[in-house]
Amino acid sequence: MWLSLKNSTEMHLVHQISERIFANQQDSGFWKTLPESHKYYPDYLHYVPNFKATLWTLIMVADIKHPADDTRIQKPLEKIKKHFFDPKFGIYSLKEDHFPIPCLNGNMVYIDSYFNGSPGQKSLQALQFFSKYQRFDDGTYLGEKNEFCSNTSCYGKHTCYWGIVKLLKGISFIPQADRTDEVNRLAERCIDFILLHKVCYSSRNDQRIMINRMDKLTFPNMYKSDFLEILWLLKREKVKSDRLIPALDLLKSKQQLDGNWYLERKVNNLATSTGPLNRPNPFITHRAREVLDFYQHQ
Repeated sequence: MWLSLKNSTEMHLVHQISERIFANQQDSGFWKTLPESHKYYPDYLHYVPNFKATLWTLIMVADIKHPADDTRIQKPLEKIKKHFFDPKFGIYSLKEDHFPIPCLNGNMVYIDSYFNGSPGQKSLQALQFFSKYQRFDDGTYLGEKNEFCSNTSCYGKHTCYWGIVKLLKGISFIPQADRTDEVNRLAERCIDFILLHKVCYSSRNDQRIMINRMDKLTFPNMYKSDFLEILWLLKREKVKSDRLIPALDLLKSKQQLDGNWYLERKVNNLATSTGPLNRPNPFITHRAREVLDFYQHQ
């Protein structure tokens, strides 16, 4: 039998992991924080250290599907939304560094929507910004560069793929009734860019994995994803396309004889482990089964 997060054993696992996480929550409501003497203070407060600071910890709590109404979440979530928000541009930022950062904004929209049921005004403003300015370049610049493209880490000739994936992740947790036309158009552009790359393959060589190790199953998914998270997001958006077939075949090939999928790449420096390497992983298995159940008639 494949492991399922729906049964009592796996619900107990979520509880165990959650309690290990919350055992490290500070009286302030935050997790690992920078001292004022740190060179990255205050801009990187709640972002550094990777991946133990409050932003990453809340992503992890959401990824394991911890109950969204836990009262221990609301204070740190609202505080980091305020800390990261840049009212001048209406986005979440690390001040001047890598401005503007689509993956940070996508992750913030994700945890805001997951824990609150819908995005707050700050997150909606951020999506309005990226609806207007996000680029989708694929090896060459498409049209004139806008005023925010000096950040070549996110907006080089090939737009950072993770930024697009994380924007889609944030949007995928917004109820349809709360999505504006702008948000829907941004989601469509993200999906089109992902389909151009058949989820995880080079658009110029569809036999080559586009980004090193994105074909290795990992959990949780911070700013870098794996191909399974991308398939899972497309499933959430009910996207069906023949261009998904190579990635779906790759996912099927990774199912083990015991019916499970294994953790193939660990995220280092997490608040706590979500399972050992090269062993059955209930979170990955649950996602894989969700994806294949949805696409079984492809």
